[in-house]
Amino acid sequence: MLDAESIGLLPALERDAQGGPLLDEDEALLQQFERVQLVIGAAADQGEGTLFITEGRVIWLSASQQDLGYSCDFPTIAMHAVATDAESSQRPCLYLQLDNGCDDGGAFGLGGGGSASSGNSASGSEDSEAEADELLPELRLIPAEESQLEALFQAFCEGAERNPDTSDEEEGEGAGFFYNQDEALAGAAQGMALGGGGDVEELLGEDPSRFEDDEEEEEEQKEEEQLQQEQAAAVEVQQQQAGSNASGHPNGC
Repeated sequence: MLDAESIGLLPALERDAQGGPLLDEDEALLQQFERVQLVIGAAADQGEGTLFITEGRVIWLSASQQDLGYSCDFPTIAMHAVATDAESSQRPCLYLQLDNGCDDGGAFGLGGGGSASSGNSASGSEDSEAEADELLPELRLIPAEESQLEALFQAFCEGAERNPDTSDEEEGEGAGFFYNQDEALAGAAQGMALGGGGDVEELLGEDPSRFEDDEEEEEEQKEEEQLQQEQAAAVEVQQQQAGSNASGHPNGC
C-alpha cells in the first residue's frame, strides 16, 4: 500500500457488516457511487471500488481487496474539477488535488503527471525540479459510467460547502478598523523619534482626510450646517430691518 498519510490520505481498512465504511457516531452518509476507479498520482491505479461521500469526508473502498481503502477530509481537497481531455486522463474523470500542508507534495511520484521541460543549464534543471516538488498530490476518480460525472462533481461541491476552509476566514480580519488622523500622526512622529525615519506628511499623501474616522466627519458636517443656519438667520434679520426702514421713510429722506 502507498504511504497514504504523506499525501493527505488516510487508510480505510475496516468495514461494516454490509461492506461499507465504518462511520463515526455523528457522521451521516450523503451519497454512494459504485464502480469508481481510483488513480493516485500519474499511474498508481488502485482498481475499481465504491466511493462514499459523507458530511465531512470522502471514502473509497476497493471492490476486489477487502483490506484496501482510503479516506480524506474535505478540507484536504484543494480543488476538484471534471477533466475530459486526454492529457489529464484516458477517460473522463473527476480530477482532485490534495493539500496536506506539507511542501513535499511531489514525493512518491504522486504530483503532477505532466513532464517538466529541462534546460541546458544546471539552474534550469534545478528550477524544473523545484516546480515539480511544488505540485500538489493528484487523484483521479473515474466512474464506469460517464453519466455519473456530473452527480459526482455536485457531491464534491456540496461537501466543500459543508466544510469551508477556516483559513479563509482570517483573511478579512482588520477590515472593520477605523483610524484617527491625530493618533496616526502622533504614532508616526513617535516612530521617527525612535529612529524609524520617514516624513509624517507622507502619511497624508494626496488625501489628507484618509485617516479621519466617521465621527469626525459627522461633527464637521454638523458644524458646517449650524454655521449655514446662523448665516441665513443673519441675512433674514438684515432684510427685515431694511424693509422696516423703507416703510418708515417712503421718500428715502
